[in-house]
Amino acid sequence: MDVYDLIQKGKIKRYFRSRNKISFPGAISHITQRAPGREKLFIEDKDYFMMLHVIKAAVKKYNLSFFSFVLMPNHVHFLFQLNKNNLSGSLQYIFNNYAFYFNKKYERKGHVFCDRFRQALCCDETYLLASSVYIHANPIVAGLAKNISTYRWSSIAPFLHKVDKKPFIKYKLILQILSEDITSARQMYKDLLHRSIKLKAGNLWDNAKAMDVFRDKLIDPLRKVMSSSKRFDPILSIESEIDDILTKKYHKNHAATAARVYLIQQLQAKGYSISEIARKLSLTRQAIYKTLKSG
Repeated sequence: MDVYDLIQKGKIKRYFRSRNKISFPGAISHITQRAPGREKLFIEDKDYFMMLHVIKAAVKKYNLSFFSFVLMPNHVHFLFQLNKNNLSGSLQYIFNNYAFYFNKKYERKGHVFCDRFRQALCCDETYLLASSVYIHANPIVAGLAKNISTYRWSSIAPFLHKVDKKPFIKYKLILQILSEDITSARQMYKDLLHRSIKLKAGNLWDNAKAMDVFRDKLIDPLRKVMSSSKRFDPILSIESEIDDILTKKYHKNHAATAARVYLIQQLQAKGYSISEIARKLSLTRQAIYKTLKSG
């Protein structure tokens, strides 16, 4: 059983990858990429407009369903779904085209982006919603805008109010997690944004656990606003898989072993040490190593 199988069976809710990216039709990824060191990605408005142009071209060329994005001076966040198995191709198109433009314009050489982008698969509605809220809250948290709706370089506009032109992002899928009524959903989303600004979860680039912290701190309001939705399953998290290990007797078969291996790998990807995982799963360090070796 591989990651795809576990996702399909609902065994994984969010899966962080800094290497060995995962790509398959239907995969929803929260992508983070940044400039190296103290470099910047965007110097003036025309740079932001160029990135938006490249993103729109990639959406069409690679058949992507974009849900949310934000362009920050030195990093970007994308939340989108693949409709084909083309994660690497689509992101190479975006980053390479923008890098060529940026280097040519500013007569520079070298890397515009870090070598590897970060990927986190969103396989649960709460993580999908939390990722979108996290993305849109970035400019306020960073002190780049006093009002969420005034930051120009994000997809926030249709999430807060009706827009004249049809946007290229599929914002309704996110809003409908909250309510089928888009007007009500917009107000709920706005409330979540204001709540999120007060949360301290950390930087996703430096801390793989940041989104888990952020999502967990939003969990109570998410429960309240999602309770009226009949389209989605109850809120789940990695804690449910941990509970299975703690409360159920696992049979020694390939599928069960694979599920446990991936759970341990998922915790490792989130930044947990072997000792922390052992304590969390009430296992010995030796048992963790043995499980990983058997997988």
